[in-house]
Amino acid sequence: MSHSVLHREWRIATDNRTESRALAQQLGVPPLVAQVLLARGVREPEQAQRFLHPSLDFVSDPYLLQGMGVAIERLKQARDRKERVLIFGDYDVDGLSGTALLFQAFQHAGMPDCTYDIPNRLVDGFGLKPAHIQRAAQNGIQLIVTVDNGSRAFEAAETARQLGIDLIITDHHELEDGRTPHALSFINPMLEEPSHPGRCLCGAGVAFKLAWALTGERSGADLAALGTIADVAALLGENRDLAAEGLAWARKQPRPGIEALARAASVPLDELDAEAVAFYLGPRINAAGRMGRAHASLELLLTDSPAEAARLAKELDLANEERRELERQIVEEAELMLEESGAAGAASIVLASRDWHAGVLGIVASRLQERYNLPVLLAAFNQEGLGRGSARGVAGIHLSDALEQCAEHLVAYGGHRSAAGFTVEESCFDALRKRFDEVAYACSPALEIPALEIDAVVGLSEIDGKLVRALNSLEPFGHKNSAPVFCIFGAQIAPMSCREVGRGHLRMTVRHTDRAFPAIGFHMADQISELVQAPAVDIAFTPQFNTWRGETTIQLRLKDVRPARV
Repeated sequence: MSHSVLHREWRIATDNRTESRALAQQLGVPPLVAQVLLARGVREPEQAQRFLHPSLDFVSDPYLLQGMGVAIERLKQARDRKERVLIFGDYDVDGLSGTALLFQAFQHAGMPDCTYDIPNRLVDGFGLKPAHIQRAAQNGIQLIVTVDNGSRAFEAAETARQLGIDLIITDHHELEDGRTPHALSFINPMLEEPSHPGRCLCGAGVAFKLAWALTGERSGADLAALGTIADVAALLGENRDLAAEGLAWARKQPRPGIEALARAASVPLDELDAEAVAFYLGPRINAAGRMGRAHASLELLLTDSPAEAARLAKELDLANEERRELERQIVEEAELMLEESGAAGAASIVLASRDWHAGVLGIVASRLQERYNLPVLLAAFNQEGLGRGSARGVAGIHLSDALEQCAEHLVAYGGHRSAAGFTVEESCFDALRKRFDEVAYACSPALEIPALEIDAVVGLSEIDGKLVRALNSLEPFGHKNSAPVFCIFGAQIAPMSCREVGRGHLRMTVRHTDRAFPAIGFHMADQISELVQAPAVDIAFTPQFNTWRGETTIQLRLKDVRPARV
């Protein structure tokens, strides 16, 4: 299978300089900041003020979520009767942070006989199973509350009913044909109308709402922020409020686990932002779950002991190194399988092996999806021939729906539009590959080469410290609110400045009119030979502060660079 690396087209937002100047005057911000707001559909001053000043005060009443009233009534009953309560979470950052949040909220609410359980990713797979219910019954559990899972736990819910255990499901995953498991209370934003303010919440966000309704306090926003950012939830609306306030709280009064993990990742606490969570803290929390040791991450988030936090942070750091090495090996093997498959023209990538580690397949699938712009299914089979897999999608194909069309070849499946998990028998894998490729091919006319969204065409003379500081007010950056990207056409590369640094990164100095700035392009060193021969270049970039040896300067973080198009 031979696919070339894809190059994105630049999609430049409409130039609204007249409208942006008017909005800038009303808000007291530079016109380029107003232009960025307009490019993201933020046009009214009141709407812009909320965007620039996110707050928990904007987060809607938790009782607006269906099932919340019943859940709170039952939790208070459990408290009054001193019942045994189990929180059943998930092994990723979203599930772990939501579980930690609820565990502390339940204790604060006067429910000391509360415990938690996290499935082993490599043994149990995703979600609540009948075996978990049976084990809970043996341990005297009378009420189970799920976090970030349960929307497709039909068999487990039936087992709970038969054993007399009440079940409260809190989740955000998509439903199967609109059906919900039998539960005392089912809280999932996917049940709400698209206009509902909490529709975009992740698992930890739903847990935050449940904890708030129970205790009357909006605590645990730092944990909700971790889950929201790491789960790649859209950083708009209530998610933006939770992420911004949670990060601010984590910087000012970090819990020992977050402080220790930031130290292990070499992230200064005062620089803890969404990018640091997404690329440094989140992968370390996830790594333990990928290696089948998710409880270590949960204990890190819950501990009050700095010494214990330091020990656990080191364990997670080592797990992350192990994860990265496994990921590198599997990417290499998958690339070789693609080369040897001779399946050029396929509409998808569907691969499996008995030698792969199931815990890292989601990351590998993401790497392949980014490179080839095709939907990807990867599975790791155990000795009994049962495969656990991860899927990653592209624009134009709804992964959860696509897997539903392959259901006859699957043991289980579930997830979102762009990411999902599945279980498959080895004997059915070839049929799955064929069927999934048929589904992907049917969607192929709708597939799009991902474009680079650019907020404005600028000149380097417009870039200064005041602008960069003002742009930072648009944080937290992430899904649906990426860092602002500007472009310049016909810039010059300073002589002898274009070189490789680190592991495949591009560094150079860019000149345009009478200004020059250093620029860094991560994983762009393979373009050096082409760029040094170009008389001029077009660059797309985000301006940012860079501190080195105590000196802070402005650098351009390249998003794309190409020889200038005449």
